Amino acid sequence: MIDASNCLICGSQIRGLSQADQKVGMTKNKPKWFFFSFVALVGVPLGLFGASGVKAVQSHYIISNYLTSHAVKKLQIGAGGAKGFPTWLNTDIDPQAGEAYLDATKTFPLPDGVLSYVFSEQVFEHLPYQGGLTMLRESHRTLKPGGKIRITTPNLVRLIQLFQDSKTDEMKTYIEDTLSGGYWPDPVPRTISPAAAILNYEMRNFGHQFLYDPKTLRQSLEIAGFQDIKEVAPGESDDPQLVGLDTRHKAAVHVRNDYETMVFEATRP
Repeated sequence: MIDASNCLICGSQIRGLSQADQKVGMTKNKPKWFFFSFVALVGVPLGLFGASGVKAVQSHYIISNYLTSHAVKKLQIGAGGAKGFPTWLNTDIDPQAGEAYLDATKTFPLPDGVLSYVFSEQVFEHLPYQGGLTMLRESHRTLKPGGKIRITTPNLVRLIQLFQDSKTDEMKTYIEDTLSGGYWPDPVPRTISPAAAILNYEMRNFGHQFLYDPKTLRQSLEIAGFQDIKEVAPGESDDPQLVGLDTRHKAAVHVRNDYETMVFEATRP
């Protein structure tokens, strides 16, 4: 290759170009540079990662646009196409239209201390225990001081209580709704112990990996660094931004949902 700086002829020719000629050359090259920049932006992720590369580009745009257009930044983990969250950054591991890709067990594609709220409904039980800790730690990292997290997840204690001989009317209603409501992909068998059948389905179906009791969930929140940890009723909160978020509390299945679900809120100090 010829080094133009050491070549008198080439150097003189380059130095002899008028500023207008140089501008023309730069202008002619602009479409090429734009084309190659576009190919690098889209083609490189596509070539390296296939469809996941395109998903990453789309998610990056959704996240960047959200962060620059919302003063109060709120993250929903596991949106699942849920409607009614227009002011939230809606994410999912299998994102639908308008949602960004986010694996809750990995580092969040978000800067430190940028969020005011994190909300996750009926997602936590789908993560292994260590994956759940990662989600809580990443939520803590991306929340600003004073930011809050709200988690709804099945309460293992309420399911264990179904085994007791003396059952409340609420328990009886829950058992019957679960056995006959068509909630599960496969009907729950009507065995001599409906509590055993329900518990097995709760622990094995829908990709559930770890069911929490209140003490274990509270401990996980503490390990992640959260404080002011409290259990609240479905649909309720002391913070107006978190009131009425739980979609299952508002759905037709709200009676069985409210029996089996616990809701925890916590604050990043």
